[in-house]
Amino acid sequence: MLTDRDVTEELSAAFHDRADPVTGLAIDPAGIFRHAMRARRRRATVRVAVVGAGATLAAVAVAVGLSYGPAGPGPVPTDRPPGLLLAAEVAEAPPTAAAAAGMPRYYVTAGHVRPVAEVRDSATGKVLATVALPHRIDPKVSQVAAAGDGRTFALALLEYPRTRFYRLRVSADGRAAQLTVLNVAPLPPGEFADGVAVSPDGSRLAVAVQDSGGQHGAVEVVSLATGAARTWTTARPGVPAGLSWADGRRIGFFWEAVSASSGASGLWVLDTAAPGHGLLSGRRILPVVVGADTVEYAELTTAGTVVAAVSYNGTAHVARGTVVGGIVELSARGRPLRTLLAEHAAYSADPGHPGWYIGSCLLAAADRTGSHLLVSCDRFGRLDRGRFTALRGAAPQSAVAAAW
Repeated sequence: MLTDRDVTEELSAAFHDRADPVTGLAIDPAGIFRHAMRARRRRATVRVAVVGAGATLAAVAVAVGLSYGPAGPGPVPTDRPPGLLLAAEVAEAPPTAAAAAGMPRYYVTAGHVRPVAEVRDSATGKVLATVALPHRIDPKVSQVAAAGDGRTFALALLEYPRTRFYRLRVSADGRAAQLTVLNVAPLPPGEFADGVAVSPDGSRLAVAVQDSGGQHGAVEVVSLATGAARTWTTARPGVPAGLSWADGRRIGFFWEAVSASSGASGLWVLDTAAPGHGLLSGRRILPVVVGADTVEYAELTTAGTVVAAVSYNGTAHVARGTVVGGIVELSARGRPLRTLLAEHAAYSADPGHPGWYIGSCLLAAADRTGSHLLVSCDRFGRLDRGRFTALRGAAPQSAVAAAW
């Protein structure tokens, strides 16, 4: 017998996997473009943090999104089932200079329309350098991850029928960049990269792999020195996405189960130093459904936090001003700590469908510490310790891979 949680997960899967939440266009749930649409909901909404060594899993940061309304300072209570959005205290944004302290100088985007990568100034969003990517790639499935030194990035590009891997090295002033091939074997035809992350010491590349049917996936870790690879798999139907390194041995990945009733979807941790090759042999940090809120995506950071995208999928009435999206920081055990950004409904929902309110809050990238995020919540910009700054160069809800 299905529980309320099972029904909520099934509704969420049907809503998000079958149609784009912004355009309403149908999506092939078994196709390789599932993660391109996830990028529209999530990646500020996050190609997120490549996290550093020595971190402890102390907290989780979650991006929650379901509104076209303006972003505001904090939650407005409403009569609805408990979740993540209304439980956290509102973070008091520090002064601009303090908020931006330690921010990476550059970020790199790989657009999902044209085969180019752009190096942009983190303070303004201005394009500093444009790098042409192989002209035969499919831009919609490009992936990018930061190597942690501020100037080196890894890219996964689908040059049909294979996905190949590249290094993008940015000059010290950010005004030039060079693309070279990484010592990583291309994925065989029929397999696609749904996320990449570079280890804290820069020696290994983790790849989230899914097959062309979107039913199965794996995580591979490849030595960039030797090309040797180790793979973790599972017989459960589903795919991993959004990789991040918690330290030198643990990887976070967001598991998207094919069947919501399996109860496995959410953020997992994989210990790469442990014996065996079971992908789901570790533990799940955060389930995909918490109360009436659905976690669309989540990643670890070096501070022991996680960055994620969440939607309100409940049935309570949504009135103008109701919190329906945002970025929330949680503990590793799922306890909400701080609301870093809250979105409020711009209008009251249709009385016939009181709980559905189309959301726009996406998480595109986070730095290693999780203190500096690239988000798209009605506007694209930086979210620095709770302070939002609009940046040029990306329309809201645009599908773009980003990293810094």
